[in-house]
Amino acid sequence: MSTLLWASILLCLIAGSAIDKGNVCLVRAARHLAQGRPAIAIGILMLTASASVVFYLNTLFDLHHRPVIWSYPALLTLAGAVIYALGSLLNGACAVGTVGRVARGDIGHLATIAGGLAVAWLLPHTPIIHQTPDLAIASGANWLLLVLAFTAAIMLLGRKYLPDARLASYMALGFTAAVITDWQGNWTWLGVLQQIQSGLPIQYSALACIAAVLIGAALTAAFRKKFRLIRPDPKAMLREAAGGALMAAGAILIPGANDALSVYLVPSGSPHAIVGYAVMFAVMVLVARMKPIFRRR
Repeated sequence: MSTLLWASILLCLIAGSAIDKGNVCLVRAARHLAQGRPAIAIGILMLTASASVVFYLNTLFDLHHRPVIWSYPALLTLAGAVIYALGSLLNGACAVGTVGRVARGDIGHLATIAGGLAVAWLLPHTPIIHQTPDLAIASGANWLLLVLAFTAAIMLLGRKYLPDARLASYMALGFTAAVITDWQGNWTWLGVLQQIQSGLPIQYSALACIAAVLIGAALTAAFRKKFRLIRPDPKAMLREAAGGALMAAGAILIPGANDALSVYLVPSGSPHAIVGYAVMFAVMVLVARMKPIFRRR
């Protein structure tokens, strides 16, 4: 293995540990925000702000290893964001939240990945076209001031709702995930499914990184005495498989799931990524707000 891959695996272990310590599930963030509890949503914003600093530095010093899908058709992005949001709600967790559940012993939640894998195999291959974006604005002083102002605002706001240790955990995860994404590209399970769907061969480096994330999260959960094997529920597995299928379909349309969007595409300033991420989260919050109303009726 190359030195870069070993370094990526080490960072993935750290990222897995941070995932277990600081909840970064977008579905849970939306539910809490709908209930008037913005802590997780602020933490995820802190993660994105930290990743934006990394992206700026990589752009400034020409250190990027991966291309960026800078622009994409608006209608496909919007459709993908809505489908992904509904799939995550049906599944009960987003892409990162799924990793957290499996790492804590909910092995039945692997049905989510199985559902996504079925979609990746069944849908016709859709080649991913990587554009060369104009990163001039992402290396200028105005962009730096915007990134730093956004980061500082989130830090000040976050301290009101989050302990310093949790805020630091979100920040560390943002830095780490941004570096791994730039070094290895697809290192998440939905990223690998997108590779399969686009007809690209599966890279063992991506699988090694996914395994490292799971191991890091599981070890941290065990150390914190939160690891517990849960007996799979067939009904729940069917629902999770359907949710995983929708999540994979949405991620293919955008393209990108909430993990890649928050740590790489949104920090790059990609217009379609910012719109897609905003719509995705808005749909989750709206459904979370409406669900109690429908239940009462």
